[in-house]
Amino acid sequence: MSAIVLHVELTLHPEHRDSYIARALTHKANVTAQEPACQRFEISVEEDTPNVVRLYEVYDDEAAVQHHMQTPYMIAYREETAPMISDRKMTRAVMAHG
Repeated sequence: MSAIVLHVELTLHPEHRDSYIARALTHKANVTAQEPACQRFEISVEEDTPNVVRLYEVYDDEAAVQHHMQTPYMIAYREETAPMISDRKMTRAVMAHG
């Protein structure tokens, strides 16, 4: 079974950029500490457009993704950061193996 990759691109309200990044780093720490099925969780900021943030997450399988989405800290993260985000796009993919 292939790992599931989530690419999340967020456009932030400029006045919330620093607060969002701090909250996202806390969320990453929660995920990586409590979800062994999360293989990778990275946060990047676009160089030319610093209000665009991308999350790159890799999970073992669909069950791991579903578990992640239902954790109390994920629900809290989504609620707390919603006012900070002007646009959100999530793309799912599977890890290619050759």
